Amino acid sequence: MADNPIQEQMRELQAQIRELRETLGLQGERAAGQLRGRAAAALEGASRTAGDAAQYARNEAATVAGVVREHPAATSTALLMAGLIGGLVGYFIATASQTPQRSHYRWY
Repeated sequence: MADNPIQEQMRELQAQIRELRETLGLQGERAAGQLRGRAAAALEGASRTAGDAAQYARNEAATVAGVVREHPAATSTALLMAGLIGGLVGYFIATASQTPQRSHYRWY
């Protein structure tokens, strides 16, 4: 028995839809693979940068610790002076920002 033209067209459309699904699936897998590769490269770069920053901080801390060990008197003097200067700056800022006290009574 011969199929009518509508059924034949439906089969062709179903076959085309299957092909499109397969093509989209392959393209999706390819895009996901590329995205995974880019994400891995970005994470590796960020990890390397964080490691470099941590190593730099360790080196600087070791340098500062060495200076403090070699010159303890100069270090304590510098810290004391920084504390005094900070205290004075804080005092001047606090006194400059206070509003003058007003009396509750008015004298005419």
